[in-house]
Amino acid sequence: MEKNDVTSPQYEELCDGIFEILAEKGLSQTTMDYLAKKLTISKRTLYEIFGSKDDMIKAILERMEKLHSKQMEEIMKKSSNVMEALAEILLYHQKAMEKLSAKFFRDMDIRYHHLRCEYDNNSRKWRNIVWQAIKLGVRQGVLREDVNYSITLPLFHVQMESLKRMEEFFPPEITLMEAYRTIALGTLRSIATEKGMQTLEKLTPKFNG
Repeated sequence: MEKNDVTSPQYEELCDGIFEILAEKGLSQTTMDYLAKKLTISKRTLYEIFGSKDDMIKAILERMEKLHSKQMEEIMKKSSNVMEALAEILLYHQKAMEKLSAKFFRDMDIRYHHLRCEYDNNSRKWRNIVWQAIKLGVRQGVLREDVNYSITLPLFHVQMESLKRMEEFFPPEITLMEAYRTIALGTLRSIATEKGMQTLEKLTPKFNG
């Protein structure tokens, strides 16, 4: 069975199943044998569809990136202002973070660095979009004009990227999601005007589940 023999819904369902396993076990520890057993399909079928493990991982990551991009675009379109959009995007990111283990990020950094470069390129694209949104938020009066966003945005990105990789060093009383919520809300509050805070306070309960 080759990829052309698989319907789009079947392929998407297969990719979603593979991603859940990769997110939990990490990329290097997930073998094709293990995937085949968990998904109740033959290893040969996996190779016929994807070609190799590297090609499979690349296909899965590309699909997830497209899904995330589409979701963020929809959030930005339906939001009443930029503060609402930023908060909703961070809430969406929070849910995505809950599914990914520290092993997944370590493997992306070390064993699959070549794929990590593509991920970073997509991140740069979205940082450019966020930068344009920040300018709009200032014009809307929901984001402060006196913030140095050229420093604030990269620092926030570094903090978010570091969270999963540092999870094992957290004190036992601090969970990953508590750390995420604190950083996300703290950053949004630091850039919000009074008008922006009114929007943010309405959405704050969502961060706490």
